[in-house]
Amino acid sequence: MKNNVKVWDYIVLGFLAIFYLLPTVMTIIYALAEKWYFGTDLFPSQLGFGWIQKMISDSYVQTAFINSYILAPLTALVTILISILPAYYLATRRDKVAIITETIVNLTMAFPAIVVGTGILVLYTFLGLRGNMWALIPAHMFFAIPFSLRSITASFMQVPKDLEEVARVFGATRLQVIQKVYLPLTWRGMLSAFIFSMAISLNEFVMTQLLGAPSVKTLTIVVYELIRGYAISPPRAAAVSLFILLPSLIGGILSEKYLRVSLSLAGGGR
Repeated sequence: MKNNVKVWDYIVLGFLAIFYLLPTVMTIIYALAEKWYFGTDLFPSQLGFGWIQKMISDSYVQTAFINSYILAPLTALVTILISILPAYYLATRRDKVAIITETIVNLTMAFPAIVVGTGILVLYTFLGLRGNMWALIPAHMFFAIPFSLRSITASFMQVPKDLEEVARVFGATRLQVIQKVYLPLTWRGMLSAFIFSMAISLNEFVMTQLLGAPSVKTLTIVVYELIRGYAISPPRAAAVSLFILLPSLIGGILSEKYLRVSLSLAGGGR
């Protein structure tokens, strides 16, 4: 019986590994395609860095790269700053306000981006913000905040309550407690939230397409343009995708590592 369970465990784990890793591996292979008959051959017959070099030297892609890597860190930074106080509240109190807030935040992760973007589109059009790159920051934050808030809240919950009580006895305000007690002990969780928020912004397409196009081009918009219509070019699209994939992949690994560490801070938690 135990052997059968192990076999099924391996089958499930293998399926998940293939399901998630195969598309990524195929994208990398297509980005390296030097000779490939798209539509007839599944794999390229020759690999190289030609398409990657061409995309790096393409001024259109360079502009999209700059836009993406300006938006992503700024979105992550603002997301972290906005999440700190709510995360402290959620980590230290379990009243009705905290429960309702947590429920709303969790629900937003299930909202379709196209629905949210359509609603924001009307507001942005009325305010004259369509095509404004800086106005995309709050739009990208919509889906970054829930993940950031959960990560920071989990980190804050691991800080021993005694430390806050001692600080309050010595006259520290709540803001001082957050600054002097929570933030130094949970910087790993903050870094994890920053990396995750940045990855979400880098990968955001729907909001950018609805609210920024055609004025603002990001890497996701360029990939979309390269795989639509009759002029479809998978190697070029895959090459541009690497500029999104690699930072997101590295960020995901670091996020997982630092989140695990942050959850073990301060021992038993509350």
